[in-house]
Amino acid sequence: MNNFKKIIKREVSFLSSAKNRFLLIGFVAIYAILFITLYEPFNINQWGGNYYWQFIMVGTAILFVTQFALRSLFRIKNFTYLSLFLWYLLEVTIMAYFFYLLFGDELSAYSEQFKEYLLTFRYTALILIVPYTVFVWYMEHKYGYSKLKAEKAEIIEAGTKDKDKLLTIKGENGKVALAIKYGQLVYVKSAGNYLELFYMKGETIVKELIRGSIKEFEVNIQDYKPLLRIHRSYIVNFNYLHSFKRTKKGYILIMQHVPDVELSVSSSYKDIFEERLKKVSSPLVTT
Repeated sequence: MNNFKKIIKREVSFLSSAKNRFLLIGFVAIYAILFITLYEPFNINQWGGNYYWQFIMVGTAILFVTQFALRSLFRIKNFTYLSLFLWYLLEVTIMAYFFYLLFGDELSAYSEQFKEYLLTFRYTALILIVPYTVFVWYMEHKYGYSKLKAEKAEIIEAGTKDKDKLLTIKGENGKVALAIKYGQLVYVKSAGNYLELFYMKGETIVKELIRGSIKEFEVNIQDYKPLLRIHRSYIVNFNYLHSFKRTKKGYILIMQHVPDVELSVSSSYKDIFEERLKKVSSPLVTT
């Protein structure tokens, strides 16, 4: 249920582009032409076989109005998946109304008119839903992959560029207690009012105990992308992540150079960890 809520609230940013809206309209129109002409689905020939092109032209014109004029009028820049679905229903409602108004039979009884409109709405919705869904699915994957690729490149670049920068940690008297390169740090563990820093010194991992809080430490290392907080007590360097295994509450991580130490990813940091997993540059061994 939580995943579903996240999906429907996710932003559909690619439809803010005029180019992509043109592509959407064009794809829907081409699909409708081929599908209606070749298959005459849902007994659509009852509308009148000679008017297919008029249906397409009217439908395409309405999409131009809704995607450009109405969105501009209501100042809609981006949709979420939920609002996009509601917008789709609005487009179908408007389209079905004009189809009924221009091509529907003249019926005297309101009940018959309403029944005819609902039939028109049904046919319109069933025809549009396929190209609409396929287009959105394709663009979501295309843009999602491009975004993921860019974020992955950013993490790799940051990890490479900044690994030799100096991380200075001050003690309670304000003086520098420890200075190491970001790339040396393997992980940090909170121990009460102290921090246990595990870092590489040559080929050996060493531990340094410094007074301080993990919250303050986290603020100081925000610019170094490979470092990630996974628990209220742990921060890890993804460059040293060796393997992981899934548990009921989250994950267990094994870091390089300390194979006997298991670090927990808590449920509150699980989503952040999974997002970072998608962006790592090399495959990890899942145990």
